[in-house]
Amino acid sequence: MTKKHRNEPLDPELDPAVPPEQGVSDEELQRLAQASEEEEAAGSLAKEIENLAIALDQKTKEAAEANEKYLRTYADFENYRKRVQRDQTDFRKYANEQMALELLTVIDHLSLAIKHANEAGGSEGLQQGVEMVHKQFRDVMEKFGIVPFKAEGEPFDPSMHDAMMQVETADVPENTVVQVFQDGYLYHEKVLRHAKVGVSKRPAGEAGEPSTAAAEDHTDGDTED
Repeated sequence: MTKKHRNEPLDPELDPAVPPEQGVSDEELQRLAQASEEEEAAGSLAKEIENLAIALDQKTKEAAEANEKYLRTYADFENYRKRVQRDQTDFRKYANEQMALELLTVIDHLSLAIKHANEAGGSEGLQQGVEMVHKQFRDVMEKFGIVPFKAEGEPFDPSMHDAMMQVETADVPENTVVQVFQDGYLYHEKVLRHAKVGVSKRPAGEAGEPSTAAAEDHTDGDTED
């Protein structure tokens, strides 16, 4: 077998004295692959975070809208509840309004009985008895919020008075109640029955102060509520 010459170069891959050909090692490839994967994972994570931020912003807006809707609904409910309570209070307060109005007729008759007894000079005992019943009846009505209101001497007020006639007089200011034909009553703060009254006006011939007849629209045409 022919031997190679001592000075003939050996195969570089077999000769340890010859450095291997420069290239990328497996470790470097693994490191580059890992870095690529980490970069891809970071990009995916960033995209996911961005999507989560968008979703969070959307849910925050939806929560704010839902909260606003809740507050409006709650406010509407509170208003409804207060209105119902107010209606119930008014109902309980004025539930006997019709009965109270009917009872005023009894009071009127008792008042007339006392008036006629005084005018006729009848039995003093009978008169005192009727007056006692009249007072007791008014006391009971007052206990339930039914009270008469003062009309004579007050300025004419169509929300409280029914003008039955006009009286010419210079003794009081014009449009003043000078006569009461039937008492007016309040049921708590509400006018239960208007007072039927006569209202003053200036004498027609009084110079410089023409008669205005402010209560004429309410004369003879008003009825009991």
